[in-house]
Amino acid sequence: MKHTMFSMALAALLALVSLVGVTTGLTISRDVSPSSNTLNISVSGVINSTSTPVNGLPSSDSSLSRRSYRKSAPYADPHSIDPIIFVGADDLCKDHKTFEDVIYTNVGSSGEYREVVYMNQDTGECRFADVNRTFSGDLAPFNEPVALIFRGPIHLKQLAVYYPSASGASRQHYYNAASQTSQGLAFLGNRGGEGSGVVGGPFGASLSYVNSHATGGASSSQILANEVITGEFLVMTDQDCDGSCGYVRPGSVAKKGFPGTNRLFLLEFSMPHTAADMPAIWIENARVPYTQQYGRCSCWDSGCGEWDIFEILHADKEKAETTFHLDPPAGDANWLQRPVDQNAPIKVAVWFDPADGGTASVKVLGRSDGAQFGGQLNAGEIGELKKRSEGVVSETNYAVRRGQA
Repeated sequence: MKHTMFSMALAALLALVSLVGVTTGLTISRDVSPSSNTLNISVSGVINSTSTPVNGLPSSDSSLSRRSYRKSAPYADPHSIDPIIFVGADDLCKDHKTFEDVIYTNVGSSGEYREVVYMNQDTGECRFADVNRTFSGDLAPFNEPVALIFRGPIHLKQLAVYYPSASGASRQHYYNAASQTSQGLAFLGNRGGEGSGVVGGPFGASLSYVNSHATGGASSSQILANEVITGEFLVMTDQDCDGSCGYVRPGSVAKKGFPGTNRLFLLEFSMPHTAADMPAIWIENARVPYTQQYGRCSCWDSGCGEWDIFEILHADKEKAETTFHLDPPAGDANWLQRPVDQNAPIKVAVWFDPADGGTASVKVLGRSDGAQFGGQLNAGEIGELKKRSEGVVSETNYAVRRGQA
């Protein structure tokens, strides 16, 4: 979510102090304090230590068993030895290879997270259930409905969501930028108070409809424009939330997430360079944006599930990573090539499959051939999508990561 926003805030601060340090030889130190929810930056000889609030750090009064900030998901960075030290994406991926296929097996596990049950928009009170919500089974907690989230710059050309059918897989949700087609989808954002949703108080803006450029809110559902989107937007189904969604912030525009343990997302997109240059695609438990996507009043802190599918960690870079924010976290220092040419988008398949204890995968299908994602996929087409790439394949067995194999 992008609790990479934490990394962004850190990067911006360090960029400023590093510029000074390069010319003066000054030393720079930093400390993240989960208990005080602050980031401390010290530049000796110039300024005193400064403390900057950072949303998303674990609360010291969590009702869950105390977890180590450095060792537990979703806070740890699985790519680095010390997750507190943030490095450039290209440095992180140095001496590694570009891969075409990322596979996670035995993803499902049992656990619990804190569930929001009340929000007071005037006082800022956020109340969690007395008993934590438990999860188990194939792909858990990703067997719960999820939201698909995009951060620009991105030109999303097509998005299709498939579920199993008698003949293979059937397309249930679809977006096509060129034809301005949207079937069964809603484009949302944290733009409450701009035509829909609510804003105000400590929680800020709620979920709302976004306009076609994702630059502001809208009073009704809009189709995303056929252009490079520089902001952030969420995609969910067009079905209104009911009790199955869990708690929803009062006044928020809330749509159901994509459910099930057997789901296929097909995407066609490019990520050209622009001024705001940290594009990403990720999936997270839909319960997070229903309450407060960027803040403390959600289940994210306690690990209800996020998967960074295709993320540029630092501006201007062209090596994308994929990271699972679970307990324990997992990722790879190999990388996916960012498609920067707007005239040469790529196609990517993202699978959730209950096989092998719960399998999740990202597969780059290559440069787009311009073909539309069809309404049906037969068994042969599904087999081709699931077949391992002949290039570099990153495979993580979560049973091994959890010490269970």
